[in-house]
Amino acid sequence: MVATSLACLVAGAVLAGLAHQFEERVALAETVAGGLLILGLALIGSGLPVFR
Repeated sequence: MVATSLACLVAGAVLAGLAHQFEERVALAETVAGGLLILGLALIGSGLPVFR
């Protein structure tokens, strides 16, 4: 779960940084990047009760 959440966070951050290169689809790239960031944070949050 940790690897998946880190992969989502890294992929979202990279895609957000590169979004300006997708000239016609900047909004779509930013939306997908935001979704990946939210998913990564949700995975981390769902795993927290496991470590209590």
